[in-house]
Amino acid sequence: MNFLMTYLLEGSLGILLVVLFYKVMMEGLTFFSWSRITLLGLLIGAVFLPMLSIDFQWLTESSLRPVNSSLLWVDGQLSNVVAAQELQAFNWFLIPLAIYVMGVVYSLSKLAFGVFKTFSLISSSERKSFEGFTIVINKKFIPASFFNYILLPDFQNNSSELSQIILHESVHIRKGHTWDVLFLQLVKSIFWFNPAVYLLEKQLREIHEFQADQEVTNTYSPIVYSRLLLKQLSQDCGLQFMNNFNQFQTKKRIIMMNKTKSKSIQKNKLLFSIPLMILMIGLFSCNMAISQADLTGTWKGTEFKFDQTEGPDLSAMIEGGRALHEGSNLALNEDGTVTISSAQGDVNGSGTWKFNDNQLIVDANGEETYYEIVSVTGKELVTKHEVGMDTPMGKLAGIITLTYVR
Repeated sequence: MNFLMTYLLEGSLGILLVVLFYKVMMEGLTFFSWSRITLLGLLIGAVFLPMLSIDFQWLTESSLRPVNSSLLWVDGQLSNVVAAQELQAFNWFLIPLAIYVMGVVYSLSKLAFGVFKTFSLISSSERKSFEGFTIVINKKFIPASFFNYILLPDFQNNSSELSQIILHESVHIRKGHTWDVLFLQLVKSIFWFNPAVYLLEKQLREIHEFQADQEVTNTYSPIVYSRLLLKQLSQDCGLQFMNNFNQFQTKKRIIMMNKTKSKSIQKNKLLFSIPLMILMIGLFSCNMAISQADLTGTWKGTEFKFDQTEGPDLSAMIEGGRALHEGSNLALNEDGTVTISSAQGDVNGSGTWKFNDNQLIVDANGEETYYEIVSVTGKELVTKHEVGMDTPMGKLAGIITLTYVR
């Protein structure tokens, strides 16, 4: 759950950065092929970098390991457990999770249905081979492209206007634009709640149209082609993964067709995508290495959280662990010794400690415990470790998250 929330937040931020980069650096440039490559590369980085974890240490084994066969913080407290079991508290995080999952399922279902519906229409429609392309004719279509198919409502072989439309759609096919759009639809399904992803879709589709329009106007007059765009104004077919002939901002496309080509030196703007990618790597994928010196000192326990994964509800034990932790002192000394004391100053444990593979390893009272370092700053330390023990009512297991302050 925590990983999913972190991923969605970081991915959403990455997509927003890509949208802003396009708006500031790329919009208005006529290097459409380079703009497409840059935008797709940044989008891939925004989506996949939050999944990675690049450490400034050699790759190590998993940092969260089973550590204890018994729970030190519940010793001697079984006698205080009330026999009656309390009902589990409702997890309110399940509500937004359920809403998110429903949004993903709806988006993916809509996409899958659209693809299936299109293939079904193609299979039941008339087909013609024209200039190396497969023309699919069906009155339900508006001019569009889908993978290697050009979809048309009718076909007149000697029509100049039809030749321009076919040339436009053939560019979408040769450039593989359908794959771009399908990938973006999958990203939209994951980040359906993020308004930035819809702006990104608009930007990518604009580049597709500009790219196709540019090749058409290399053969036909921009004036004649502009008239065709105005004549062909129509409603969107409703299939979000297609490149429709006249689906986006006709006025903007006509302006871009007649715009003076960008100077070669302006291509350097696209190079700023490199520091943006490095920034996203730093924000989403790099974990700064922690040194033993960062942990050395005396820490005071503040927050205690127990996520139970197995066993009966033993609330008294959990509250006992909370009472032992809150206000306690964890002294990690420079000489490698450790002292764990209560808020009243009573020593509850002593021994040695070391830091290795992003883990705080404490050997106190003859038992070694591995704590994953979740985060550490000059003022706060957060650790996490697995625990488990057998009780008369069954095995109790879970994950303890401890928070300390200097």
